[in-house]
Amino acid sequence: MANRKTATEFTSLVAEDYEEKEQTVATFGERGNQTVVRKSNELIQNAMYSLTLSQQKLMLHIFAMIKPSDTELPRYEMSIYEFLKLCGVDPHNGSMYNQVKKNIEDIANAKVQWIRIEGTQKYTILRWLESATIDQRTGKIVLTLSPLLKPHLIQLKELYTTMDVTYIMLMKSQYSIRIYELCKSYQSLYLQNKAKGKPLIWDIDQLRKQVDCSATNWAHIRRIVLDKAKSEINGHTDIVFDYEVYKKAKSKVVAISVKIEPVAQSEASRNLTDISSAISKRKKRRTTAALEETERFDQDPSVMSLGYVSSPETTIPYSFGKKPAELKKEIEVRAEMEKLTRELADAELEAVHILINTMANMAGKNTGKAPLIDGGNQQFFEAMNEIIYECKSLHKWFLGIAGRYARKVIPIAKTKASPVPYLWKSILEDMDNYRLYTAGTGMAGASSLPEEDPVYEADCVEAEHEEEAGSVLIPQDAGTKKSMLQALRRFIDEEELAEQLTSGQKEAYDEILQLAVYFCRRNVKSKDEGMMDGKANMQFLNSLNKCILKYGSLTPLFEALATAYDYDTYWKKVNRDEKVRNPKLLFQSEIENSLLMPFGVIENQKAKRTVLAGGGFQTNWMSAFEEEA
Repeated sequence: MANRKTATEFTSLVAEDYEEKEQTVATFGERGNQTVVRKSNELIQNAMYSLTLSQQKLMLHIFAMIKPSDTELPRYEMSIYEFLKLCGVDPHNGSMYNQVKKNIEDIANAKVQWIRIEGTQKYTILRWLESATIDQRTGKIVLTLSPLLKPHLIQLKELYTTMDVTYIMLMKSQYSIRIYELCKSYQSLYLQNKAKGKPLIWDIDQLRKQVDCSATNWAHIRRIVLDKAKSEINGHTDIVFDYEVYKKAKSKVVAISVKIEPVAQSEASRNLTDISSAISKRKKRRTTAALEETERFDQDPSVMSLGYVSSPETTIPYSFGKKPAELKKEIEVRAEMEKLTRELADAELEAVHILINTMANMAGKNTGKAPLIDGGNQQFFEAMNEIIYECKSLHKWFLGIAGRYARKVIPIAKTKASPVPYLWKSILEDMDNYRLYTAGTGMAGASSLPEEDPVYEADCVEAEHEEEAGSVLIPQDAGTKKSMLQALRRFIDEEELAEQLTSGQKEAYDEILQLAVYFCRRNVKSKDEGMMDGKANMQFLNSLNKCILKYGSLTPLFEALATAYDYDTYWKKVNRDEKVRNPKLLFQSEIENSLLMPFGVIENQKAKRTVLAGGGFQTNWMSAFEEEA
């Protein structure tokens, strides 16, 4: 009975426990103006996760509400009004309230995965939030962070990074925020290495995981991740970031050396003041009309609130995949519709409008294996932005494809049970092969375009050639494998090839010929819809017929292919390449592309011979592309 507490003592203990719990609650009113974040270097450098731009900013704001004196992770209690302010959304815009639940759900469902530490087999998966409660009656939100984050955010003594979240508030790229965090965490190591005359090296594959970038193309990583980060970090924060290529494996960039220089304290303070002033002015300038415009940008409003500017030569962020109406406007800007209206016939212009509608409506859908990045189909946005970057707009591409879509592709699509997927697939393929359609357009307008389809047209062969028996390949040749093989051999001088080819090249020729038979008869639903005439795949027959009409035979093409894929050299090279997992599939894919671009293959081989003969490059590459079209 000695351990029994009196009522007064029990009440006192409850009160003490209540006070202790109250101390672990972080409210926006108390801590909302805190801007300094402290994170362990391990959390910054070794964790990979996927959060949108606004979600990254929100989590950094929440981390900033932790005080150095906290011994436990606090619970975060705030109103929906305050949550919207943390998200960077104008809380007076009622249409934004429906985003609260989705933002919280997305953050709660986002996995944080530690990259495996070198030399071990251990990695950890956790989630940012342990729990989240939304009380619609009171408008209160309570967020509880995962306890596994505690050692990375609370009572940090060593190997941690301190940064002011104000510096990232005007950043428009999710990658820029991650690069800035990485720079801050590596800055001390960089300065140590610099003093020793050693570079700080970042591995590109590791960097891709750290910033959650799925692209493997160096040009894309450089332009979208690194260069964008440079432009948003330098002159706007407390550091200066730069990089240069450090190591290549063959032609692939595998590592970069980075510079992370601190700026003077006076400049850092001035940048903080400028950002705070810009945010304040932006809030004051916001008018009712601007709010109505912003309402159309759901899910990630920070994209437009940060001063996004449309122009023909600027690429379009992935996040526009979630906003079909606005994406349509952006594509029209890049297409330079006023020019197209003057240059295209009515039917061609109508085809362009159909294409733009299809692109805008499909860009946010997860089709096939292409993942969604910030709400946009990765394959689509990377292909479209590649054209914009290289051609300074989408104008030439639309100019080049308008005629073919008006004459052929759209009429075929209308016969399909599912016309939109058919159009979408055609658009993606034509974006990947954009050089076929942009090389010959120039400033001459639609009149300079080839009249026939470089890849798909089934009627590219002139009538007089069709009437002349045996002058070209015809659909009936593909009736059987044997008849197709015989038809191809009619246009190949095998005696000439036997004299000119080595034994390894002859082996390659035999295999390539069998693949040509296969492709001329291939009927794969996902790739060949609309291309079949009986058992003939007209995509390949038409391409080979153009070669026949130009050179009088297929001998130059098969000679060039046999030389390029000489069995004595090609397979040794491919089998030594660790990055090639399926050499046979790679070989088949390369032959497929070569059969569809015979002029390029032949001209390429001619150029190589000229170089070997000591004559230098004499080939007119532009004319080769124009002939291909």
